[in-house]
Amino acid sequence: MADPRTTGVIAGSRLDLLDALELLESHRPELVAPLVLRDICQLDYREIAGHLGLPEGTVKSRIHQARSQVRATLLQ
Repeated sequence: MADPRTTGVIAGSRLDLLDALELLESHRPELVAPLVLRDICQLDYREIAGHLGLPEGTVKSRIHQARSQVRATLLQ
């Protein structure tokens, strides 16, 4: 059975993350897919690079930028 003390926090966190991703997509859409593929789908950098047709260094850079922007949004 789900713990009601944490269920609301988890649901709120997920909604906050979705809001942060929507904001990121509106300003820097090229950053969203690499971040989602890495942090949610847990693909490695080489897989993401192949999937998106980008150099691995570009993937790493975009993930770094996306994490920074999402973190800033979540901390507001």
